Amino acid sequence: MARPVALITTFSKNALPGILAAIEAGPQPPVADWYVGTYGISKAMASEITATGCRYAPVFAIQPKTTLRAREKRQVPKDHDSLLDPALAGEIPGKGAVIPPPPNRRAWGIELGQRYRDAMRKWRARDVHIDTWQFDEILGQCASSAGHREFVGGLLRGLAEGRPQLGDKLEKGFVWSAFTALRLPDPASSDEVARFWEDLARAALFLVGEEFPAFRGTVTTAARDRSAGHRRLIGGVHKELGQKYICGMTPGWKQPSPGGLQGNVDLKPPAFVTNWRKGFIDARIALERPRGYGQFNFVEGNARGEHLADAVASLHFASEQLGP
Repeated sequence: MARPVALITTFSKNALPGILAAIEAGPQPPVADWYVGTYGISKAMASEITATGCRYAPVFAIQPKTTLRAREKRQVPKDHDSLLDPALAGEIPGKGAVIPPPPNRRAWGIELGQRYRDAMRKWRARDVHIDTWQFDEILGQCASSAGHREFVGGLLRGLAEGRPQLGDKLEKGFVWSAFTALRLPDPASSDEVARFWEDLARAALFLVGEEFPAFRGTVTTAARDRSAGHRRLIGGVHKELGQKYICGMTPGWKQPSPGGLQGNVDLKPPAFVTNWRKGFIDARIALERPRGYGQFNFVEGNARGEHLADAVASLHFASEQLGP
């Protein structure tokens, strides 16, 4: 069997040393393949992460505020720019909106994804080691909106394939998905929906479902509810993606919001959180075995001392439960 995957995504700069120390405090040699990354590319972070034996996977976003610079214009050397379509060199239409207005939504989505590969190509040329990428996220609107699927699918295609004119090859990465997005229609429902599934499968090294359970009630009930998208994939909607599925969690100590990251919504003590989360991990494996587990959002309360260490330790626990 393939080794489990452990994923750490999104953290403040000050949280990184604690994260890496908690990873190194686990089993040696590691049981899992560890991937670590936050938004943007940093040479210093890449060096710190790879020095511990982890793999560096920076995160690329979709929301207008977090993609402002990439949406403004294409940023490649002049000799490269001359090889590319000038019609897509400028600002992505629909400033302030998540998806541009028609026409050419898909073309602009591909271009935004390719701009992320431009950034990776630039930093790699500066000797920054990047193992793969992460994308945040397949939006919940993709479950019901063809326009969102058109743009997001194009973005995934552009991020995975890059610009062949500039020598880019297919490079798959971690694709995070909103919990509601996994209610996507069956691929057989239409050619448009089938194309989105093809874009996703083409891009995803792993598909990370944002399960983000609230730490309350029985772990069996929570696991059954939050694993619905994974079980649907394995059940026949898309078995290939189901076999690449990562269970996304959150440390739970950043003040949770209903319907959001959830976590320790009842402000229970640390021992309760540790035990509940371990029970959830076991219950998820019993229902449908994922390829691994991830922890998202090491900021504010999630990045503090024992909260951070416990969340990383939960990934060690999950990897040992999954086994080699």
